[in-house]
Amino acid sequence: MKYILSLALVIFSTFIFSNTAQAQNFEVDYGQSKIGFSGTHAGNEFEGVFNEWNAAIFFDRETPKESEITASFKAASAQTGNKMYDGTLPEADWFDAKNHEAILFESTKIARKEGNTYSATGDLTIRGITKPISFDFTLTDLDNDQVKVNANFVIDRLAYDIGKKSDAKAEWVSQNIDMTLELIATPKAQ
Repeated sequence: MKYILSLALVIFSTFIFSNTAQAQNFEVDYGQSKIGFSGTHAGNEFEGVFNEWNAAIFFDRETPKESEITASFKAASAQTGNKMYDGTLPEADWFDAKNHEAILFESTKIARKEGNTYSATGDLTIRGITKPISFDFTLTDLDNDQVKVNANFVIDRLAYDIGKKSDAKAEWVSQNIDMTLELIATPKAQ
């Protein structure tokens, strides 16, 4: 009987630890990853990226609700390649980078939808204004050394008072800004 109980305990422990082994911290390859944004200004499309950002990713594919994602973007690092836009973005009416250096996302819930598609819910803080946000993301190459994360979602710039003083009715700059996340991450050695 002792042998059977011991064997059951070993099997149970192996099962528990093999399942929790999926939970990992991931290190982002910033050279291959991109956080982009796009919209329109006076009817013309524009695209940009955040050049300075960092992310902490703890992901458990077996129990996604145990996962956590935090990301911080330096507001002044937003660039479009257009001198006028790049000069305007850090100003007080837009990102107000002098008073609000960082844009912050902190997840509150990660859930699997189907296949390699997951949903992230969390708080996004821009210009000191925090709003809940949800978006879907896909993970590919989960069994390889490098995992790819892709997401597209929309933020309402006026909800964060971005450009509210100069363009409160979104007559010049689109109210909805499309965000694109393309991340390459490697599981950290445990």
